[in-house]
Amino acid sequence: MCNITVKLMSNDTEELIKDVTQIEFCTSDILVSTFFEQDRALSGYKPVLIDFLQGLVVLERQTSPGQLGII
Repeated sequence: MCNITVKLMSNDTEELIKDVTQIEFCTSDILVSTFFEQDRALSGYKPVLIDFLQGLVVLERQTSPGQLGII
């Protein structure tokens, strides 16, 4: 089996996507494909860590400028 896992981090929550077969970084989305689940298009995330030894990719949800107090 695949040994790549994607960890989605958003505020205080984490979600794991296991058995990842492909990650495609598009202009507006990140597409994640797995063996057993439907492909997912993730909007508003950015990659913050790719650990080849642990087989882990961490994607962090971005906050909008308005939420940061930036106009």
